[in-house]
Amino acid sequence: MSKFISDELFAKWAAQWQALEHSREPFNFFKSGDQLLLGDYFDSADLETLVSTPGITVIKVRFGFDTEEKQFKLVLFGVDSAGQIITPYYAHAPADFRPSGDGPGGNVPDVLAKQWIRYWEEKGHADDITSTLFRSQYGFLNGYNYPVKELIAALFNFTKMPKYYIRFVLHRYFKFAEEPGIGDLEASYTFGLLFQAIPDQKESGLIGPDADSGYYDLSAPCPRTC
Repeated sequence: MSKFISDELFAKWAAQWQALEHSREPFNFFKSGDQLLLGDYFDSADLETLVSTPGITVIKVRFGFDTEEKQFKLVLFGVDSAGQIITPYYAHAPADFRPSGDGPGGNVPDVLAKQWIRYWEEKGHADDITSTLFRSQYGFLNGYNYPVKELIAALFNFTKMPKYYIRFVLHRYFKFAEEPGIGDLEASYTFGLLFQAIPDQKESGLIGPDADSGYYDLSAPCPRTC
């Protein structure tokens, strides 16, 4: 079950994350020895109560950092069509450290998602993770926004409420240049989140995908759509 946190603690974690924007130190909290932080599980009971909130239209995922515990935080909450927060803050400290290529499998409907996953795993193991990977053309990332109807659409393939796996990825792209020369553009990488619905198999003690469980979605970054 998620830990509900106060608005004050959320603001504190968010500010401590923003303080890392110009840090030149590696973000070593994404690694544990030779293992990489691949993502975070979101409990099915939490998912049910979050999306069942009357009036909810958007689920917001925000980044935080706890300077005392040296932990990266994910905080999820819902807003209505007017942008008013109408749910508690669901706080997570992702701890799914695994070797490269050892994350949850499953049906990936878009081969592009495989590329994004591979970039995070390969670059995360080969290089230092730094603040540059959390910048887009809009600035230092605070998180992402997801229309609730898109996440609910993934539930139609299930007879029981699934878990969601929030997978960490990198997006590779080229920034706009007014007069690019031949071969002078260098690829940029930006951190992203993908949601994957997977069965919650508590009876067997296993958490794994079936043929119809895969669902990935990238939504609007904050900034610009905070």
